[in-house]
Amino acid sequence: MARGRGRSVIAELALPQDPLARFRYKIAENAAGWLDFVRQRQDDVAAVEREFANLARAAAQALVEPLAWAGGLDLVIALWPFIELRGHWLRWRDLLQQALVVCRRLERPPAEAHLLDQLGELARILEESQEALARQTEALAIYRRLDDQRAIARVLNHLSQQHLALGDTRAAEQCSEEAVALFEQVGDQTGLAWAQNNWGTVWLARGQWEPALAHLAAAAVLFETQGNRNGQATVANNRGQVHCLQGHLAEAAGYYQQAIAGHQEAGDEIHAARGHINLGIVYHEQGQTAHALALHRQVEPLFRRVGDGPWLARVLNNQGVFLAALGRPDEALSAYQEAAQLHLAADNHTLAASSLTNCAEVLLDGGRTHEAQDTLAQARALLQMLPDPPPWVVQWYESQAARAGSETEPG
Repeated sequence: MARGRGRSVIAELALPQDPLARFRYKIAENAAGWLDFVRQRQDDVAAVEREFANLARAAAQALVEPLAWAGGLDLVIALWPFIELRGHWLRWRDLLQQALVVCRRLERPPAEAHLLDQLGELARILEESQEALARQTEALAIYRRLDDQRAIARVLNHLSQQHLALGDTRAAEQCSEEAVALFEQVGDQTGLAWAQNNWGTVWLARGQWEPALAHLAAAAVLFETQGNRNGQATVANNRGQVHCLQGHLAEAAGYYQQAIAGHQEAGDEIHAARGHINLGIVYHEQGQTAHALALHRQVEPLFRRVGDGPWLARVLNNQGVFLAALGRPDEALSAYQEAAQLHLAADNHTLAASSLTNCAEVLLDGGRTHEAQDTLAQARALLQMLPDPPPWVVQWYESQAARAGSETEPG
């Protein structure tokens, strides 16, 4: 393991003779050494992955030893980009929460805000949107007190996605607009690229294709200039979504394939798998439903392994669509029901309502009208909880409610 600067700082201290005291110093020295390792290899995902067990152990030990608190905090914070990329979210949550407690004892507001932002991003990944919103709203308040414009912009950019997940596109747009302005003010081109991308997703959710594509194009130019392969892949995926929703399937497939290749090149297997899901949807729309089902079942184990309930729910919901199209309604209904449960567990009312409406369609097709009406009532209640439900899910609900003779108030 590389030691470098972290070791030299600790080594200059006169080590005590007491064995327990020496052990405490060794914990601090170990955390400092691993922090230096992470900083030197921040772009070497494979090297960090190989040492992840040691890194996690060093961080955990440092957070229970006051002498090593500062190094432990820095190590936890420095590892977040790797954790986010590789899907070690569930394992890292306790360490982030423990680091936050330690940080408050040390009274380090900038680090506290950074940890709150990271906890918010972890909650966003798991689609615990209310938790994410609360954490990052708290982080934003600290950064505003500190007048850290770059950090304010970063958190606003993250908050835009929390509001979007909760169905509040107005709040999402306000956050994106302010984030773009601040990133431009401080000259942060990387942050600006991500903010333009996120603003594009707000317009995408509204079904406004031209402004969505305009913001995504701006983000693509910035990412290309920076040589940011993962950023380019993210934009390509979002462009694919716009074209898919417009019915431009060949264009959508091309963008999804670009996204998959880019994420794989960047070592991001999780987003590459999500790209495969989107590509599978295109295959289904092109009449290759069996191929689409096979592709979804290929990536399903990855999402189960990393504990990504929200994306597992998407995989299952899509499998329900494919199974229904292939004339396997019982399997489709089972897939939809599991997807709805996972979306509800993640507090994603929009997608839960969509999966429940899919259940209702299968029930109606099978002549089970009363069960379908009960299911649609659940979907309706969820949609009424959203301040600005996406048009596509409202329209889907209303179409099935009309078949079942149910109420249609969400529209």
